[in-house]
Amino acid sequence: MLVLSYISVNISPGKIPLLAFLGLFFPFIFAINILFLIFWAIRRNKWFFLSIALIIAGFYRIHDFYAFSHKEVFSAEVNPLKVMSYNVRLFDLYNWSKDENTGNNILQIIQKENPDIICLQEFYSDEKLNYTQRIIDIQKTKDYLISDKKQTGYSGVAIFSKYPIISRGYIDVHTANQKCIFADIVKDRDTIRVYSIHLASVHLSNDDYQILKNFDLKEEEDMINVGGIGQKFMHAYEMRSLEVETIAPHIRKSPYRTIVCGDFNDTPVSYSYRQIKGDMKDAFIEQGSGIGNTYNYGLPLFRIDYILHSPQIQTKSFTCSDQFWSDHHAVTAIMEL
Repeated sequence: MLVLSYISVNISPGKIPLLAFLGLFFPFIFAINILFLIFWAIRRNKWFFLSIALIIAGFYRIHDFYAFSHKEVFSAEVNPLKVMSYNVRLFDLYNWSKDENTGNNILQIIQKENPDIICLQEFYSDEKLNYTQRIIDIQKTKDYLISDKKQTGYSGVAIFSKYPIISRGYIDVHTANQKCIFADIVKDRDTIRVYSIHLASVHLSNDDYQILKNFDLKEEEDMINVGGIGQKFMHAYEMRSLEVETIAPHIRKSPYRTIVCGDFNDTPVSYSYRQIKGDMKDAFIEQGSGIGNTYNYGLPLFRIDYILHSPQIQTKSFTCSDQFWSDHHAVTAIMEL
């Protein structure tokens, strides 16, 4: 299982969907193999050598989930740029949190961080709530781009920038709900391309979470329900594999240094992440600290929100908000162009 999880990042879930599950549970499969390693060592069994070889082969992947130490950067930034990525969950439009002030609390996080560029997923704004104008006022936005404009307002993915946008575009990923947009932004004499991406969600319901929480192997109905949840995961994996096969080539052709922000709905040990990342740097791996989970529900090792950038850009700092107003944490990086 450990070997197959290593391989899963290179094989499209559209071809072998079950491999994607091994990537999803990589941290736990890896931990089980560590226990086997200890067991074989105590028993002085030759299987110890196979276990340690396989663990060493994939040990570098631990950095995808846990940053062992924060790399202090003492030099002053030259031409710094602060970037935030945040799935705001429609600013709690349907009051999932049971707190009517959630939308304002999300805005306070944005105001506190005061990023130069904000990439939002599951964005929403209408004439009454007008989150578009409120972010413009908070950030002192120079220009912005939102994927969908409807009669009642805006929704989808968004980019807000303190600097001018000289070119913009929308990438059709051939799926109904998820979006990808990009903006070419000029800061001083530098032009960078910024993507805001939201890949296909699993769309688990509250009932699904309750089933997983109270799952009992002895109950036949629970087994059937879990099978249905598994089908949702497999469908989402296949959808994301189609989306990244459109998005990744577009990123590779960027004429400028590039920053990619978004909710990928996939962990770092996944086909989607590896396809989009390519040879780019991951801001969390460069300057993160501790466990990198960004999803606010479920298991604590689900890092699914990212800030990636071209190798020519340097990450100076990376932070993940510890406030829980959305089902995702906001992630913020300060970069040097």
